[in-house]
Amino acid sequence: MNRIMLKDGWRTWDTAHNIFFPWYTRPFLEKIIEWDTRNWKVFEYGAGDSTEWWRKNAKTVEAIDTNENWATKTQAKFISDRQEFIEYPKKLVTGKNDKFDCIIIDSEPVEWRDECTYYALQSIKSGGVIIIDNYEQGTVNLAKWTQTNSLLSGYQKYVFKEPTHVDWKTAYWIIR
Repeated sequence: MNRIMLKDGWRTWDTAHNIFFPWYTRPFLEKIIEWDTRNWKVFEYGAGDSTEWWRKNAKTVEAIDTNENWATKTQAKFISDRQEFIEYPKKLVTGKNDKFDCIIIDSEPVEWRDECTYYALQSIKSGGVIIIDNYEQGTVNLAKWTQTNSLLSGYQKYVFKEPTHVDWKTAYWIIR
């Protein structure tokens, strides 16, 4: 059965759960539905349709957002302080067994995303996945990705470009 269906413009519908997929590139969505995420502990920098999707497809989801309306709508934690936001997943990890299986960096303001990678690496377990949407995407991103590219340089990078967009990309790394 085809799980991925274009619904309205750029957003994609998950026919298995009758909800929107996360707003990632469609080639990446085709990859992610191959993964068994049912027992994953997920952390999201930035909440939205993705939060609902992850809640249906993972064991637990912690999400934060800088937009109070989005945080309320998605039942995420609202954090407006830059440093608290960037460091937040580390606060949730008290030991090796508390680390996340997946951390998604897809937040506003985009200028903060590069700094989130440092704390994501401290908060993810070995074999975990870091996903960054709009990675090195000039049309949206003001992030330079200098720290991210340096910190993740030793890991294999997988980048999925949206074929119908000039430069939209979703990337992921498996942290070992």
